[in-house]
Amino acid sequence: VDGIVSRVFVQVRQRVKKGDSLAEVSSPDVGMARDEVRKREDDRQIEKKAADWAATIGDNVASLLDALADHPPPEKIEAEFKDRVLGVYREKILGAYSRLLFVEKVNASTKQLGEGGVLSGRIVEERTSNLEVAKANFVAACEEARFLTRQERDKAKASLEQADRLVQVSREHLRTLVGSRLDGDADATVESEESPGETGALSALVLRTPFDGLVEDVFMARGERVKAGDRLFVVADTSTLWVRAQIHERQWTTVEVSEGQEVKVNVPGAADHDTTARINHVGATVEDESRSVPLVAELQNDDAHYKPGMFVWVDLPQGQQREALTVPTAAVTRHKGQAFVFVPEGEGRFRRVNVETGIEHDGFVEVTQGLEAGQQVVSSGAFLLKSELLLEDEA
Repeated sequence: VDGIVSRVFVQVRQRVKKGDSLAEVSSPDVGMARDEVRKREDDRQIEKKAADWAATIGDNVASLLDALADHPPPEKIEAEFKDRVLGVYREKILGAYSRLLFVEKVNASTKQLGEGGVLSGRIVEERTSNLEVAKANFVAACEEARFLTRQERDKAKASLEQADRLVQVSREHLRTLVGSRLDGDADATVESEESPGETGALSALVLRTPFDGLVEDVFMARGERVKAGDRLFVVADTSTLWVRAQIHERQWTTVEVSEGQEVKVNVPGAADHDTTARINHVGATVEDESRSVPLVAELQNDDAHYKPGMFVWVDLPQGQQREALTVPTAAVTRHKGQAFVFVPEGEGRFRRVNVETGIEHDGFVEVTQGLEAGQQVVSSGAFLLKSELLLEDEA
């Protein structure tokens, strides 16, 4: 992210430990991202309360409907559900139930009066019809309450799940801005996603070192504006180094290397610091430009003798020994990618012979094609003969 450096906590050559603060940068983007996380978390709390409310009402309504199935007296229901949350369904269900009980009571007395001839048949039929309507209204109120409470619970659950996803999205966005977790260690973050920096500012981003090491360089100062991608620090842990070697394809068949094998490493002119390294990678292909197979070995550098970028020699174990036709390295010259030697033919005459070469070692080069054992070649003055040959070709 872009920002302005508000504080620098370290200096060059200062030793730091994993998680130590390097600098604090004030970034509006980080502040907005943190604010978004808090807003999403607040929204989630609201949705959580709504979901809990819907679940509580749904459970209580279900219990109420089960209790009403036994047709209890209203006083018992009122006492049992007095302190239980029912929301708007208290009036709808209990109101319909009370009307049903009243109509049932009226209808019971109506039958007695009708049988005694006190009430006319029309009034009896009318009150019987009222009972059926009251029953239908009560059943409808129960069915509607059961359906609506389930629907409200499902909607509240879906809203809560969406709020959870939005919180996760906002946290991932903030984590992208401030840096990902290191090695899964919650204490070793580039910056805590949810909390501001050490100054307490919402836009503060604290840069922390991901490992123990030494501050090798600092590229900014307090008050300086920095952009995304700028290099701010170099922190190095040189206790373990990687040694990279190139094995030319012509030499590949002469060595035997494998992962886990130890090889000797030395610095030219410093034999007293020879050491060993363990191979952790052998290339599977030949690199196009160098025509070499890369090899990487891990070297323990507790005494800090070896420095990153230093040139070293790596001694590799040889493969099985074999007989080979060799000539001095100085005898082989090349032109336009073709290797050749000069063979004397007597009386100051020399003939060019194209050859195919193999490995080179200790001042000699293997010749795989073009020569036979016992043939003489020019080893001193071959470059001069090459120059005269090229001049003749141009003429």
